[in-house]
Amino acid sequence: MIDAIIRGALGTAGTPLLDSYIQNSLLINATLFAYAILVAFARRNYFQVAQVILADFIQEHGDKLAKKSKNEVRALLLKWKIPWENGMQAGWFPFISSPHSILLRIKSKRTFQKIFPIDVLVETVVQPTSSRTK
Repeated sequence: MIDAIIRGALGTAGTPLLDSYIQNSLLINATLFAYAILVAFARRNYFQVAQVILADFIQEHGDKLAKKSKNEVRALLLKWKIPWENGMQAGWFPFISSPHSILLRIKSKRTFQKIFPIDVLVETVVQPTSSRTK
């Protein structure tokens, strides 16, 4: 009965798609699950890359960062040469994905510049330092 309701809701165009899905559900679900695992690793890689890229900056300005506002941290970051190349050494996984994305991107300097705009870097620096002062 449920099958009839679903087929009725899908209409004549959707019924062949449903039949195709039913026949290949194991392959489709396994592919989706594998992609979800890859995205999870890529998101984990995102945070590792951010830490590696900003490690020297935080080490250089460590104690002063807790006292600075976001605008002051932004000004410091704009003056500082961001070592994008260091991000390539972070983690073993060759892909990266930002926290709100499901797209996998290959790790590269250009990719890092796209997914780590200055505002994201400021937030990454400010959050850990503000939690240390509490």
